[in-house]
Amino acid sequence: MNSNYEGFIKLLDLEDKDKSVNYALELLKSKKVTLEELYLDFLAPALTTFVCQEKEKEICIWKEHTRTSIIRTILECTYPFVIERRNEIKKLHKKVVILTPSEEYHEIGAIIVNHFFMLAGFESQYIGANTPKNDILMAVKAYQPDFVAISVTNYYNIVITKQITDGIKKNYPNVKIIVGGQAFLQHGAIDQISHDYYMQKASDVFMIAKEVK
Repeated sequence: MNSNYEGFIKLLDLEDKDKSVNYALELLKSKKVTLEELYLDFLAPALTTFVCQEKEKEICIWKEHTRTSIIRTILECTYPFVIERRNEIKKLHKKVVILTPSEEYHEIGAIIVNHFFMLAGFESQYIGANTPKNDILMAVKAYQPDFVAISVTNYYNIVITKQITDGIKKNYPNVKIIVGGQAFLQHGAIDQISHDYYMQKASDVFMIAKEVK
């Protein structure tokens, strides 16, 4: 295991927000990791591999939310690094709207994907978590994006996601739909959804970027 990652996880386990944030930012400033490496090799696994100890079962949800809050703060603090990188790359002149469906409150993945789209040269707009279907359709009408990317973590939100993607395809057939998230790891989940791209990892954004150049 990477020693930098081990150090990061130890601080997260201690729930030391200040030191966790400073540690992650120092890795970027010292160029020990790239933005992509920080997101994919540190932040994402820090969430997906989180296991609550037996003796902490009663406060497990609280501890998970605390960890998520720390990681979200780190993501927000990396935004200036994203802007700096974005200003150095060629723009694709393609718009993408990113969201999670109604009742989906897990948004770390969506925020990471938003940053990846920016790093790939897209004009990317993250409109938030728990977004009602009608608001999504209105956002598509207002922003007129080339792509809509939907992040779904909870399998029980597949039904509403299907309603959303069907509505987009019906009303805006030229808009490409991108889906991704833990929910699609369930057998048959992806087959229920109208989509043009299925992202299994955030770095798949660069594959999409190559297609639209």
